[in-house]
Amino acid sequence: MTTPLSAFAEIADRYDGFIFDVWGTLYDGGSAFPGALDAVGALAGMGKKLLVLSNSPRIPEVVGGRLAGIGFDLAWFTEIVTSGGMVADIVGGRRDAEAAALGRRVLWLGQSRFPDTVPAGSFTVVESVEDADWILNAGPEGPESRLEDYESRLSDSRARDLPMICANPDKNVVHGGVRQICAGAMAERYEEMGGTVRYFGKPYPEIFTRCLDRMGLPAEQVLVVGDNLETDILGANRTGIDSLLLGCGIHAAALAENGGVNDQFDMLTSAHGAHPTYFSDALAW
Repeated sequence: MTTPLSAFAEIADRYDGFIFDVWGTLYDGGSAFPGALDAVGALAGMGKKLLVLSNSPRIPEVVGGRLAGIGFDLAWFTEIVTSGGMVADIVGGRRDAEAAALGRRVLWLGQSRFPDTVPAGSFTVVESVEDADWILNAGPEGPESRLEDYESRLSDSRARDLPMICANPDKNVVHGGVRQICAGAMAERYEEMGGTVRYFGKPYPEIFTRCLDRMGLPAEQVLVVGDNLETDILGANRTGIDSLLLGCGIHAAALAENGGVNDQFDMLTSAHGAHPTYFSDALAW
């Protein structure tokens, strides 16, 4: 059963560590949410362990620079973990058998927009499906891209049975009130075609386990804070971590229709197979 929360301070003493999503939680794609700055700063002042967890296909340094630029003190955070950083580490470094089995030639979707998902020189980037051994799906080339723009490349890749690495499981984000597709939508379409996809990021337990290791805390002492049932909350559920769902992000329209934590709210969370411990309209101390 999800508990409504009117102020974050109500639960601050219950946990030793907090894992924060970025987009829709700490900022709206442009500016920081004022309440998020206050809450994160207050927790840091209490000596809590704080970690940023993002499905960004960029490396942590890039996300950290963005957060610093909108007012967050990076000294507040134990670490910044990103799905792109995991790809750079595991795939770029060929650190497991599946990564080591990938061919040398990669078709890199979204390279111009997300240029650091794997280290420069670790693979040979090719321009055509016919020359590729595998696909690195960092996301669409631009914010106005549509899923249909990739249909032929995905279909041709499936015909060659190319494996895909997805560096951002998010299917979409809302930026300035406009919904934009992300790499997860492209990966989902590829799977619908019968393609094979390996995902890095939320909601997969691998990245949550990495966060717990970096914090040096067990799951029961940590709270995940995010706005996305399909990634933040589901990932927390799968890893045995309590979670707080915020209503100001990706599900804002649906949650507004529901009018708070009620039977419709339970239907929404059940539809996504994810159940938050707490719910709040926004992150406010």
